[in-house]
Amino acid sequence: MQTAMKNHVHTATKRRALSAFSLFEVLLFTAILGVMVGMVIPMIGQNDAAYAARDRRNAQELCSTCMMAQAAELNFVQGDSVIETVRAIVRGGMSVRGAMRGRIFVVPGLSDEDIQGAAKFLKLQDGQLLYTTSVTTSPPGDQRL
Repeated sequence: MQTAMKNHVHTATKRRALSAFSLFEVLLFTAILGVMVGMVIPMIGQNDAAYAARDRRNAQELCSTCMMAQAAELNFVQGDSVIETVRAIVRGGMSVRGAMRGRIFVVPGLSDEDIQGAAKFLKLQDGQLLYTTSVTTSPPGDQRL
C-alpha cells in the first residue's frame, strides 16, 4: 500500500514538473522580451524624423527634376507659387526642342500631403526652384491645395 502511495505521489510530482516552466525558460523568455522592447522603444518617437526625411527626399527630387527640365527648355515655375510649381512638376511635361527632345520630366505619385511636406523645403528665387535644408514659411497666398 505504501509503495502504491509513493508511486502516486512520485507521478503527481513528475507531472507537475513537466507542465511547469523551468527557471531557464523563464529567464530566456525575459531576455528575448527585453531585447525586443529595447529595439522598439527608440523607434517610437522617430515618426516625425521619418516624415521629415521623406519630405526632404521628395523636395530634392522635385528640385532636381525642375532644374533638368529648365536645362531642356521646359519651365515648370508658376509665378511665385511653390505649390503650383510642385503640382506642375507632378503633372509633368515633355521637352519639344534641343538635345532632350521627347524626354519626359515628371515626379509621379505624390499625394497632396507629400506635396505640402516637400513644399516646406522648397523656395522660388529668380525663377528657379531651390531646395533648402530648413523649413521655409510659405507666403500667405501659397497655402491652398
